[in-house]
Amino acid sequence: MKQLFFLLLTSVSSAVFSGPDLSLSLLNSSLKKNYSFIERSLDPNGLKIEESSGEILFNASGFTVIIATPFKERYEITQDLVTIVDMDLNKSQAIKLEDVDSIFIKALLNGVDNQSPDYKVANDQPNILVLNPADNSPPIQFIFNQEILGAIRYTDNLGIEHSIELTYL
Repeated sequence: MKQLFFLLLTSVSSAVFSGPDLSLSLLNSSLKKNYSFIERSLDPNGLKIEESSGEILFNASGFTVIIATPFKERYEITQDLVTIVDMDLNKSQAIKLEDVDSIFIKALLNGVDNQSPDYKVANDQPNILVLNPADNSPPIQFIFNQEILGAIRYTDNLGIEHSIELTYL
């Protein structure tokens, strides 16, 4: 499960949504709120659905992802480092953020920028904002229920589909 969540982290204006009052500033403010989550992934080869749950918590230096089930893990992300802590095995590993080079982490740390050379922002469907990476990796979808960020969907570089359902804390 640790690898699946880490793939999320490595997968990943003033553009106006077609829905009423939805803007990129709403997405950026939504990406700074604390959430509980349920993440489901589907491997199309094995047709197996896996599930994890936890919390995403923001602070002044970055954010922390705490996975509560099925394994206890913590990811601490700052402007410089990604620290992975396996709480069951009491082991940790630190990786320089520049070595991760993740559009998704950059969006969470710094917000989504309509002028970014790393991705294009699209809104082809009401209430869905899409980041289309310039390197042609799979897009990241941010799905709103009215003005509330309710889910993030993406396919990682192994072809595994992920859906993260968010609940504001």
